[in-house]
Amino acid sequence: MDQTFKEVQACRKASIMINTFMLASDYYLVEFVKQMTAMTNGKAYFANPGNLTQFVLMDFLRRRTSRVR
Repeated sequence: MDQTFKEVQACRKASIMINTFMLASDYYLVEFVKQMTAMTNGKAYFANPGNLTQFVLMDFLRRRTSRVR
């Protein structure tokens, strides 16, 4: 994880936004994705593998969370 966060910091310094589409629901993976995406003010999409038509969007640039159907 440390190496990943170093890369994320390099992306942030290079003004690269990270957007992530997450299918897993494991608490630690979700928190990891949130932290990584927040570092670059990106967007994280969290979906249920059983229903890909609905997901939660966390936009860290606009500081909004919404459900998309």
